[in-house]
Amino acid sequence: MKFAWMIALGLAASTAHAQSTCSARLLVSGYFSNNVHVYNACSGAFERLLDNQNRIGGAQTTRLGSDGKLYVVSEGSGQVLRYDAQSLAFEDVVIALPTNFGGTGMVLPAGGEIWVAGYNYDGVRRFSASGQSLGDAIAPRAAGLNGADNGMVVGPDGRLYVPGYDSDNVVRRDPASGQTSVFIAAGAGGLNETRGILFEPGGQSVLVSSEGNGRVLRYNASTGAFLATAISGLNRPTGMAYHPDGSLLVADADAVVKYDPVSYASRGVLTTSTAGQVSGTTFITVLPVATTSPVDEAQVGNQYWVSGSGSISQRSIEVESVVSTVGPAFGAAYNPAELVVKRWGSMRVEFTSCTRANFSWDASGANSSGFGSGSYVMQRAAANEFTQRCEQQGFANANDLQWIVGTWYGGDARNGEGILIDKLLDGRAFVAWFTYRPR
Repeated sequence: MKFAWMIALGLAASTAHAQSTCSARLLVSGYFSNNVHVYNACSGAFERLLDNQNRIGGAQTTRLGSDGKLYVVSEGSGQVLRYDAQSLAFEDVVIALPTNFGGTGMVLPAGGEIWVAGYNYDGVRRFSASGQSLGDAIAPRAAGLNGADNGMVVGPDGRLYVPGYDSDNVVRRDPASGQTSVFIAAGAGGLNETRGILFEPGGQSVLVSSEGNGRVLRYNASTGAFLATAISGLNRPTGMAYHPDGSLLVADADAVVKYDPVSYASRGVLTTSTAGQVSGTTFITVLPVATTSPVDEAQVGNQYWVSGSGSISQRSIEVESVVSTVGPAFGAAYNPAELVVKRWGSMRVEFTSCTRANFSWDASGANSSGFGSGSYVMQRAAANEFTQRCEQQGFANANDLQWIVGTWYGGDARNGEGILIDKLLDGRAFVAWFTYRPR
């Protein structure tokens, strides 16, 4: 019963997928066909070309923005174009790139900026949402970068990773210092003509497509050390992405092929270049499609979230101001202007061992939600490396408090609710409680 609530979430997601139409499109950028080719991500059937007005020349990276728009790097025309991500209708030219820049990769970091990698520029330039140049994110040839390519990505650690196609390496930019350093050394593990970069689930390893020798290589996501050759014998692998069914997708010259994400065994061809007449595949994106299936009211339920940050004293977390949020709607109807934050009450977590804690709350009296007060004993939902280190050191000696981070719940008696804890840089803790509304 321990992980029943986790399993239930997974089953609900898979059931919903099975009962609906395909939840995604597959976008394949064709450099020589000068377009982005749109496919059904489930069947692999060709649906349409993204643009029918010859706006795209030398199609490179495609990215879905937080604004619900699709951004496309057009290297040949030196532009970044914007389309509606659902209707695929053209909207405007967002950025006119510098002459001979050679736009390839693109990321959309938080804050609304657009960062574009330049193959000829050998660096990464920042632009505002309105297209104004804001200077370099990575200066030309920094850390030996040569031929900045389209696999550029922001990793799960918040750092920027840029493939060097001609330098056969990957460089990494730290957002805190702004410094760029070598992440994967030139030729490490046989890396030749670096293209795609895809972090694997869990964030511990990263896949890099080595176009020059037909391989997908695997590296340590922290150190950049070579781990193994995941896939070999390919033609010219470029873009990579994860399919909605969990498969690894690899664009390989004349096809997009599905692979097992763990064993890397082939699961077959999803689509070929003859379908849709793709020429010179450079990049692929799995684009979510808004479904029209009715909401399953039985799954809406009455789950309720509250959260807050508080001080850590000895072995206890005190959150004096726990808040709830109300107002906005789900999905495309979400409007941040409707958000209302209200004080809910207070919470306390008193740890009694590396894996157990006393949890209590008070939401009574003025300036509270009126949920009342109570308490119960919690335990870890799943141990992690910090738990193991705490137990090795002994609870009384584990003073770095990293072991508090994670998911805690009340065992079988409180199955279906729990708290998520994170430790902040300023020494405080963030606590989120997922529970239910009173009846």
